[in-house]
Amino acid sequence: MWAGAAGQSFLRGVRNLDRVERVYCVNPKGGELDDGTPLYHSLAEIPDDVDYVISAVPASAILGLIDDVVAKGVRAIHLFTAGFSETGSGERAELEREALRRLREGGVRLIGPNCMGIHSTRGGVSFMESASRVAGRVGMLSQSGMNASEALSRGQPRGVRFSNVASFGNAADLNEADFLQFLADDPDTDVVLAYLEGIRDGQRFLQVAKSMAGRRPLAVLKGGLTEAGGRAANSHTGSLAGSAQIWRAVQRQAGFMPAESVDELLDIAVTIERMPEIAGPRAAVLGGGGGVSVLAADICDRAGIPVPWFGERTQERLRGFTPLAGTSVRNPLDAGFMFEGEHLEAALTAVAEDESIDWMMVHTGTDSGFRGGDRGNFEERFAAKLGELAPKLARPLAVVIRPPSSASGFQSGLALQQRLNEAGIACYGSLEACVTAVRRYLDWQTHPART
Repeated sequence: MWAGAAGQSFLRGVRNLDRVERVYCVNPKGGELDDGTPLYHSLAEIPDDVDYVISAVPASAILGLIDDVVAKGVRAIHLFTAGFSETGSGERAELEREALRRLREGGVRLIGPNCMGIHSTRGGVSFMESASRVAGRVGMLSQSGMNASEALSRGQPRGVRFSNVASFGNAADLNEADFLQFLADDPDTDVVLAYLEGIRDGQRFLQVAKSMAGRRPLAVLKGGLTEAGGRAANSHTGSLAGSAQIWRAVQRQAGFMPAESVDELLDIAVTIERMPEIAGPRAAVLGGGGGVSVLAADICDRAGIPVPWFGERTQERLRGFTPLAGTSVRNPLDAGFMFEGEHLEAALTAVAEDESIDWMMVHTGTDSGFRGGDRGNFEERFAAKLGELAPKLARPLAVVIRPPSSASGFQSGLALQQRLNEAGIACYGSLEACVTAVRRYLDWQTHPART
């Protein structure tokens, strides 16, 4: 890799994962890095074979580098380097075409240009200096390096771990269909997320996406669907983003899940990984605060998620320990008392055994005034109890940590989220996020393309 400031960032990403045995740094000036790592003047100076090159050289120097890459027998090159067709300049677009022509003649594959490249926990390569060293089973392809980086960084506190992530920028050679095909066949990947702007090979992309529908979930966030977004996409990666109407038709035909933000992509991944057995849409809503429960029921109903009344037997069981004043045992179960002592287990068990319910959504605040009961060690006790109960319950469980209104509530929410993640429980930052993700997953499960 080229060891300027950007190159050293990639070097730290590789060293953080600590899986690649030999990493060489190149800088025409030679010398060494502050930690003593030697800098070779050129690829030709490196005594061993080189499989993969990460380039951060200026666009003006790229053709010379490519000639060196071909001469060295390199198999693939990642061009972090920008300043090509995405600039809108005809001269720069021609430079990109010439670079690609030389690489193809030399049998070298290209990732980019204008991208962050590859994050592979098992492969030991990453564009994130602080990426988790724990390999997961979520894959991602992203035309944007920033969106790929945010998915990785924001996925960590939510317990979403990645297998392989590709940021491919201008997609001059390897494009969205190539990376989607890889992740569709990757034995280390169970769920695939995507951020796309333009589609280079629409027919092949559609073919691969349709082939995935019956075996592996795919969620796609499409950028550039508005006029303003389309202009931004064109200047970002040189992509012609296309119309929203056409994209919706592609989504319906291929059967993948649409998403409207990076956070929604992560919500979908959380749902699939931690609630895979969800069998239907009928929800039980449990938590303190009557108004919140009313709004939760509205959110569910608008998303096509029924909130049916519990059966009479379930209501009788709940009345056995539910105070009459200020509560309801019909659904939603408006009961802050539920977070106290043995009532949590009794309530969840009764609701989980109700035949009219497919899944349960428990919501809670983390500001001290909204938690109820003994406030000491609330996060630890609540998460531990749910972790103990969830595997025994007859229905899948989701937990919504409502947005806090204080600094202490924010910290409490992070701590609770971490403990719920460790317990393998699906956790969301809002009622809307939870309901939307479940709806997306259920729609994917029943899409005609899966049959």
